[in-house]
This record gives sequence, structure tokens and C-alpha cells, in this order.
Amino acid sequence: MEIVVAEPEQVDAMVAITEQARANMAAMGIDQWQCGYPDRSTWEADVAAGAAYVALDEGRVVAVFRYADESEAAYETLEGEWLTDGPYATVHRCAVDPACRGRGIIGELFAFACEKAAVDGMVSVRIDTHADNAPMRRAVEKFGFVPCGDITLTEGPEAGAPRIAFEKVLG
Repeated sequence: MEIVVAEPEQVDAMVAITEQARANMAAMGIDQWQCGYPDRSTWEADVAAGAAYVALDEGRVVAVFRYADESEAAYETLEGEWLTDGPYATVHRCAVDPACRGRGIIGELFAFACEKAAVDGMVSVRIDTHADNAPMRRAVEKFGFVPCGDITLTEGPEAGAPRIAFEKVLG
């Protein structure tokens, strides 16, 4: 498996994986991504910005995520305490093809993001998820992300929604 910057021709697969993740969350009673976000235009913007990444297995898109190395307004709303004060990267919109779950792909995405963040001069990686998203919470904690408190999303269709924020210190 390889992880690469997403290309425009991969957006259809990215959207399909996102829609499957949305349906799975709905089936588990998780109110995350249920307003239609992220959608095709979200992924197209991420691809155009060079911020969308895909995991490829024999050339097929099996997972997606967004990586960014700029600060995020929602993380300024933290009710808690971050582990670091230095520059950080963020990982968002993680989704794995349901047919590929259980293969450790999400851990590979996190490892890639942490390695990239270290190369980019970041001191940590931050991520957040819905309080009810137990599978993602388990995955981030298993990889060594530490819960730091609660944030409130500040932008987009989910603005105002609460999330649990995590941080992993690099080094």
C-alpha cells in the first residue's frame, strides 16, 4: 500500500468512501457527517490545494484523509489543555473503504501524517472526532494520540458542533 497526494481523477472514489463512512456512522447512531459534509466540493477543494491524500492498494483508493500544516480556528476553542504550544499539523476527514477495515490502514494513515508533520517541522499532530465515534476514538488512542479536551467546530456545515480533540507529540 502507498499513500500519495490525491489526484482529481480519484475524487469519485474519495466521495464513495466518504459516503460509505457516513452511512456506517448513521447506522451506529453517530451524528457525524450527517449533514452531507464532507462532499464532492470539499474533496475537490482539498485536491486542488494539495491537501487530500489517498491510500492505494494495487492502485485502488482504499482510504482518504486531509492533512494540513496550518493552525485551525476550532482548536483555539479547546476546553482543556494541548500538550504543546508549537506548530502542529492536523488530520481530518479520515475514512477507510469498509471492505478494507481491520487491516490497520488507519494506523498507516496516522503514521504517514506524523512522519510528514515531522519533516514539515511540526511538533505535534492534532485530530478531533465526535464523542460517539468510538471506532475513531479507539484508533487515535491506539496510535498514541492523547485526549486534550473538547472543541467546537467553527466553520462549514458542522459549525457549532462539539468534538473531542487529541494530540500526538512528535519526536
